[in-house]
Amino acid sequence: MSRVELSPHERAQVEVARETLAAIVGARLTDASAAAYMVGRLEVSLRSLLEILDADQEPARRCPAAHPEDPAPCGGPVVVTIIDTQNAGADGCELHAIRMLASITSARPVAKPDAPAGVALRIFRAAQHTRPFPWREGRS
Repeated sequence: MSRVELSPHERAQVEVARETLAAIVGARLTDASAAAYMVGRLEVSLRSLLEILDADQEPARRCPAAHPEDPAPCGGPVVVTIIDTQNAGADGCELHAIRMLASITSARPVAKPDAPAGVALRIFRAAQHTRPFPWREGRS
C-alpha cells in the first residue's frame, strides 16, 4: 500500500488517534465513567481518521441528531450528544443538537471530549429560544 501525503492538521489527527489507542490499552474499563470517556475519545479519533480517508469522496451524511424531515445541512462537526430521560443519546452538530433539544422534553447536551469549551451550555441556551420542529414552519 502506498503512503498518502498528509497535511500538518491531518498528521496531528493521526497522532491523536495513536495517543487515544495507547491510552485505552492502560485504561480501567471496569469503571463505567472511564469506559464511556474512552469510547467517546475513540469515536472522535475514528471520525477524524475517516474524514482524512474520505476527503476526496462524496460528502458525509448528516449527523444522527438531524431529523429526517429537516432539510438543513449540518452546521459543523459533531460536538455533543443529546441525552434523553431514558439515557438514550444522539450525536449532533450544533445546529441539529439545538433543534433536537428544542423538540424533545427533558433532554440535555453532553459535550464530546474534543468539543470547544462551553459548547454544551451554548447549545442548551440556544435551544431555549428555538421553537420545536422549526423546519415545519418554514424556518430552516
